[in-house]
Amino acid sequence: MANENSNVLIVDDDPEVRKLVADVLADEGYAARVASNEHEAFAHFKKCMPDVVFLDLWIGEEESAGIKILEKIKRLNDEVPVVIISGHGTIDVAVQAIQNGAFDFIEKPFVIDRLLITCQRAVETCRLKRENMYLKNSRLDSEIFSVGTSQFATSIKSIVEKIATSNSRVFIDSPVGTEADVIAYNIHRKSSRSEHPFVYVNCISENSEVFENEFFGTDKTYGKLEKSGDGTLFLEEIDKLPKDLQRRFLSFLKDGKYTCGNRTVYLDTRVICSSNSENMQKVIDNGSFSSELFYRLKISEVIIPPLKNRREDIIPIINYYLSKSERFFGLPQKRFTENAFAVLQSYDWPGNVHQVKNIVESSLINASDSAGVYLDENVLPPELTSSTKEKFDSLNAAKFITLPLKEAKEHFETDYLRAQVERFSGNISQTATFIGMERSALHRKMKALNLQCKKKIKPK
Repeated sequence: MANENSNVLIVDDDPEVRKLVADVLADEGYAARVASNEHEAFAHFKKCMPDVVFLDLWIGEEESAGIKILEKIKRLNDEVPVVIISGHGTIDVAVQAIQNGAFDFIEKPFVIDRLLITCQRAVETCRLKRENMYLKNSRLDSEIFSVGTSQFATSIKSIVEKIATSNSRVFIDSPVGTEADVIAYNIHRKSSRSEHPFVYVNCISENSEVFENEFFGTDKTYGKLEKSGDGTLFLEEIDKLPKDLQRRFLSFLKDGKYTCGNRTVYLDTRVICSSNSENMQKVIDNGSFSSELFYRLKISEVIIPPLKNRREDIIPIINYYLSKSERFFGLPQKRFTENAFAVLQSYDWPGNVHQVKNIVESSLINASDSAGVYLDENVLPPELTSSTKEKFDSLNAAKFITLPLKEAKEHFETDYLRAQVERFSGNISQTATFIGMERSALHRKMKALNLQCKKKIKPK
């Protein structure tokens, strides 16, 4: 059942009330636990943190004993919604409890439908709070998208902040593995919607009907769109959104509302989506994605270049993950050797930042304890070392065997310097440092060999 993983705690000194509420919720698939007093209630908290608490105000001889329990619960874990159970004589106290942080109150005698709807809302609110807290804890200090010295890395923060202050929809042009979700979340948390939910949806689905119910909801359940409320909805791989849903989603973007059975849902949700622009163009051209929907989604745009087009960011990103290896991987910090860095920087990284993170983790796992703090090229996977070998195959002595020494040396230097300059993204200072030449001497050598170097464009 949909509620089978949701824990509910009922705190009431009346055994009949406890049994009634527990039985009703258990029939709906909730894991219902009961407590008759404060001591039992917090014993359950230690065993299993509930998703919602139903709390009677009048427990034992004290009319407002529930208020004290409410205050302790909020201090213990403010994410857990507390629904006050109130009799006619305690309505004023129940209202006061709402002002003190209670989620809602239900008046005795119970209306079952009201009980179930309140429970569902409370559980969903708790889950969204926990999801947002997870995102904040795991990514708040994660500035991976701005690590490096490339034009993208040095300008993306200001781009994010500028877009965040607007209320526009955003399309993130992101090759696979480029941390589009981190950028989307940073736009959300820097916006005026930061206290509202950030809801993530991956648009890949094997069953469009199931996806539609999860996305839009049903008569009795809230979909992810509705759960985003006044917050932000992030749609990853928007090009995979089922065609059957596109018209309905487009209608929502136009009108700010949609129907769900007998309900009409009104929302002021900000939508951010991501995809590779080449994939997006293909699905528009072949008719499997609505061009009207796409252009309504693409009000603002963030373009994330692949790592192979900003090689100067590769080493800083690797070092970023190494410096936080205990947090990300639970492994001690280490460093790569110069030879290992040569391989890492020469690789094209088709999986981009996600692949960098995975390679760093696997290298740390594969490292021998006897290697100390250094990781050499032997811990790297074969696809990296073989790729580097192919790139430097042009330096093989066989191609120079028929040439006079002076001509062969010139060819070798040209190929070698071209490969090294490419490796360091045209950064002459870094290239000169690595190959052991003075910067001015390298410039003269490149000019003598007629090697061109693309100048890096500095961000404005």
